[in-house]
Amino acid sequence: MKGATVRGYRKKSKAELLKAIDGCTSLSQLFALIQLEGIVIQMHSQSGASNLTPKTLGPGEIISKKDTPFERLKAEVRKAVAEGK
Repeated sequence: MKGATVRGYRKKSKAELLKAIDGCTSLSQLFALIQLEGIVIQMHSQSGASNLTPKTLGPGEIISKKDTPFERLKAEVRKAVAEGK
């Protein structure tokens, strides 16, 4: 299976890829894009590892800032694409 390629899929340019990331509405879409494009995302340490108190956001802050885990993941993927490709 080494060297297996996905047939019928053309890798996207950087601009197309950023637009596709913004257009993702589910984790499965985002993960499929990450897999097909070979995007590498770096892990970040948890706040508990550095003894920092985690910031707890209220529901109003999450909604107004769109600060959901999915949106944060999309931002990390965008950052990886912007820095890597």
